[in-house]
Amino acid sequence: MGDRPIDGRGFVVDTVPRQNRPPQRALMATKKNTQKTERVPQTRDESSVERLYLELRERAMRYDFRPGSRINEQALGREFSISRPPLREALNRLVAEGFLDFVMNKGFFRKAISVEELFNLYQVRIALERRAVYLAVTHASDEEIQSLEDYWKSIMAKGETMTVGDLLLADEEFHRRLTELSHNREICQFLEQVTRRIHVARHIDLEQSDWNAQAFDAHFQLVQLIRQRKTEEALNALSEHIDLSLKRAVQITKEMVAKFFLQDQGWNSSQPASPSTAPALNKKPAAPAKTE
Repeated sequence: MGDRPIDGRGFVVDTVPRQNRPPQRALMATKKNTQKTERVPQTRDESSVERLYLELRERAMRYDFRPGSRINEQALGREFSISRPPLREALNRLVAEGFLDFVMNKGFFRKAISVEELFNLYQVRIALERRAVYLAVTHASDEEIQSLEDYWKSIMAKGETMTVGDLLLADEEFHRRLTELSHNREICQFLEQVTRRIHVARHIDLEQSDWNAQAFDAHFQLVQLIRQRKTEEALNALSEHIDLSLKRAVQITKEMVAKFFLQDQGWNSSQPASPSTAPALNKKPAAPAKTE
């Protein structure tokens, strides 16, 4: 023990002056204050971010952002008075949903119009809705089927007075409710994304075709087949209905590609594009010629 003093219990007495000891209470207080500071949540207006996302999605669906064009983040930030992080969050959501592309060190771009992509989206739509109808025949209650029928009857009753935009929204709502009869949330979510991405082509389709009579009858017949639990007949009716829409949508998409190309060239949009100058369409490759 050397010269260090010992108390009556036999323990060595600490002779270090109090003023030279580490300020334990001060350290604990500082640590506590730091922990309190770290626990303060970062305030963030989720509703404003959601509104921004919905507005940008609407613009993308209408092709307000020209196909292949770069998204001007600074201009959007000024327009919406929003900082870059929430803006990028909204743009990244549009990338995930297939409306935009992101290129490293370059930014966000409106995805180009592709006939092949539209064709593939319709194939996905057919697959999802066929499975939904199959499950609806098995799982949907009579009350749920009656609710869908009542909804479509209400649309049929006022169809002649509805605008093209309202008719399209009503048609999308019918297919949304039809899919919900499957009781499969994942199918509903995937189909919702597909519906958004084919929205513009379908809007033009309704403007250019006698869609009302055909769709009204096809939808009503489909509901009746589901009510009667006729699986094969319901699946065939659905496939015929969507296949007809697919053929028109592909043609419309080709016209949209040519239209944007002509505008980029500074030509009159009514002037037809020649085969040598029109953009190459990303459509399915032609079958190879037979050799004898």
